[in-house]
Amino acid sequence: MSANELQKKIESFHYWDASVLYLNCNYIADEIEIAFNEDDLIVIYKFLGCYKSLFDHVKDYDKLRPVKEMSPQQMPYYLQDIEVDSITENGVDFYTCKINMFPLNVDIWCKNIEVSSSKP
Repeated sequence: MSANELQKKIESFHYWDASVLYLNCNYIADEIEIAFNEDDLIVIYKFLGCYKSLFDHVKDYDKLRPVKEMSPQQMPYYLQDIEVDSITENGVDFYTCKINMFPLNVDIWCKNIEVSSSKP
């Protein structure tokens, strides 16, 4: 699937201003998942075969308390913008994905992106 097709699929779930339920980084950052609610669905963006994963929290944003103590409704992370592109580096093709989920910015390079949804 092309980066443009993935971008359209991601946008089809109307993520703008959606509250993030979780962001998981698994298998030594090889897989990253971001989930959010959209109407009556839970939408999951899964990044597989990751080679770059940068998490940059706004430094002057006070979290008030540890995120692990917050309920999903209290978490301050909202999807603002997701940009998917592709790049070839040293003959290897990657998807690149920049995610603004203020107050956190995420930059991922990976081999595959899966988009799924399910009823809660």
